Amino acid sequence: MNRQRTILAVTLSLLLTGVSPVWADVIINILAVNGTDATKDRNISELLPREIRQEDILDTDGLETVYDVEMGSYRVVGSVNLDPKESRTFRIRLRDVWSIDLADIEQIRGQIDNSFSQVEGTEYYDTAKIKKDSLEKRLDYILSEQTRNADNAGQRIGRYRTYEKELNEIRNNAVSIKYWRSKPPGTDEANTFRLLLTAENPSLTKAVTKEQKHYLPKEVKPEHIVESAGFEIRYDPLRGQSFLWREDTLEAGETRRYEVGIIDIWKIRQQQLDNLKDRSAETYRYLENTQYKDNADFLMASIKRNVSTIENSQSLEKNIDNHIMDFRANMGYFQQAEKDVAALEDLLEVVREKLVRSRMENVLERIQSLKSVNDVSDYLTDSYSWLLNDGRMILGVVIFAVVLLLIAFFVSLGKSRDVKIEDTEEYLAEKEEAGV
Repeated sequence: MNRQRTILAVTLSLLLTGVSPVWADVIINILAVNGTDATKDRNISELLPREIRQEDILDTDGLETVYDVEMGSYRVVGSVNLDPKESRTFRIRLRDVWSIDLADIEQIRGQIDNSFSQVEGTEYYDTAKIKKDSLEKRLDYILSEQTRNADNAGQRIGRYRTYEKELNEIRNNAVSIKYWRSKPPGTDEANTFRLLLTAENPSLTKAVTKEQKHYLPKEVKPEHIVESAGFEIRYDPLRGQSFLWREDTLEAGETRRYEVGIIDIWKIRQQQLDNLKDRSAETYRYLENTQYKDNADFLMASIKRNVSTIENSQSLEKNIDNHIMDFRANMGYFQQAEKDVAALEDLLEVVREKLVRSRMENVLERIQSLKSVNDVSDYLTDSYSWLLNDGRMILGVVIFAVVLLLIAFFVSLGKSRDVKIEDTEEYLAEKEEAGV
């Protein structure tokens, strides 16, 4: 008895138009094979790339399209009857959504130029110049990679997914005023680490041209390099890291050493820590005598513990590797402390809302019991002077009182009209019964 055997193979092909990288459609080939000696029905179920939407599915070659909720993508499904040893290929035609529009690139370039022009002549100019050059090089690299993979749909889809994230980061930086108006601490404010690099020519008989590539820690950006030692600073979007690159010709047996200066960016500034401590202490002062005291105590203990852990860690001398490792751990503590401070401030906001609502309810109740505008004014002036410290608040309260009186007037008028209508209807009904 032959064992049942089905083969489903999926391949990608790309339809190109013209010489330049202008993409048309992507074809997914699904191959169904019956490897048995008997006629068999074979089920087909193939997941489409996650970027595809319903309108991007142009032709399913007779298969149905369903949405896979668990996978978050569309799927083509169906059944085919295959004779012994028969195979059949289903061609799924999709719109090519894995290309970066050149118009989008040019828009981002325009934003980079515009943002850069806004910091010309300011203290941020030198740092911004480095950032501008870095962003433009990253854009150029994305475009070159897209062209390089133009004829390979599978590789281009994978690259697109990486570069889409990279492009979004470039775009966000291009329009962020905070990005352009920030600069690393100066060399007089922070330590500078020396990165020691070595290049050797092992041959004792001939010179060699050697390319060097040294990846930097992920936190390092081009503006953090204060001495490049002749290296170019490039960026690898696949790894999300900057790296140093240069090419040298080394004589036989030659060894060269380089020192690259990097600003110590692996330290949380004391100003940031003090800000968290000040905000939390001020907020807690308003919460300690409220119903939220237990919540506030819990959050304050967490904030103090995390901030203290950071301060103790940063007070110790350590080598660069441990310094970077501890910084990454400290950033976790810092982010948790930030969240806890925000939670404290949310509690205070609730307390304020309740206080304002309670006072306004008291005002409304009192207004409803008064008979004239003068009474309302006297009451607010005598009993609620806390509301009247600002001239704008006085006007707001008066307008509020007038609106209330107008509402009462129109409600009363409406009721009076309803009574008159009812009385008129009863009168007409009585006349009709009397035959008048």
